[in-house]
Amino acid sequence: MAKVKIQGHASGTGVLTVTAPNTSTDRTITLPDSTGTLATTADSVGGANGVDFNDNVKARFGTGNDFAIWHDGSHTRFQNDTGNLNVRANVFNVTKSDDSENIILAEADGDVKLYRNNVIHLETLATGVRVPVGGVLFGSDTAASNALDDYEEGTHQITPVMTGSGSITLNTSFDSISYTKVGRLVTILGNPRISSVSSPSGNLRMSLPFAVKNGQVDESRGGFVMVYYDASAGSGNYFKKIAAYCLENNSQVTIENVQTPNGAVTPAANDEIYFSFSYITD
Repeated sequence: MAKVKIQGHASGTGVLTVTAPNTSTDRTITLPDSTGTLATTADSVGGANGVDFNDNVKARFGTGNDFAIWHDGSHTRFQNDTGNLNVRANVFNVTKSDDSENIILAEADGDVKLYRNNVIHLETLATGVRVPVGGVLFGSDTAASNALDDYEEGTHQITPVMTGSGSITLNTSFDSISYTKVGRLVTILGNPRISSVSSPSGNLRMSLPFAVKNGQVDESRGGFVMVYYDASAGSGNYFKKIAAYCLENNSQVTIENVQTPNGAVTPAANDEIYFSFSYITD
């Protein structure tokens, strides 16, 4: 059999003690063939400096070595062969190697945030998902100008004015319009009803929820036809066609009578306007 040699350090005065366990079961320590140093205690592995593993040396867990952690010289590997790889934490945070930037932050009963260059680009909210920076791109598109960066639904209370003089009051139950804004495109729908007027003259104008785009004429100007209900007209003549247009960098739409060139629409009490149209905003 191989020889066993126990050698004390020349300058040391301590005593090496090997104590047999208080049990009838044999205990065996088997040393590897290669030269090495064995230094361990029952309650502390590696001491204050931790445990060192060489490249491709795995820390394995489970009866069948189902889970392993190791470094292959270039990358750190987690390998799980059975069941799920579950991470239990109230806050799960992935950061840059020097801990200077967030990459992923997930909080129990809270939000999940994805970062790019330490700036939140996607986060979950109680009401949905938000994209704070840039927008949503589809397919292989990477152009910032094609990103869907806004969606909004709401109502806008109309402010009616006349281009000439006088004042208009709307029925408070029919004085707002609904709008949907998708990117730069705004679509509005409404049926304002006039309650009273005071010496109106000129064309009727109504306010818009967003200003029309300030820029090229082909992108910003728009015209459309609406239906006007003239309460004072005779039977069968109540509904009349009217035209409307909006100009760039303007928060109003102007309404005119299509039956008369540049014809003014002078509203009266109980008149109504029905409309639905879209325009481009900045």
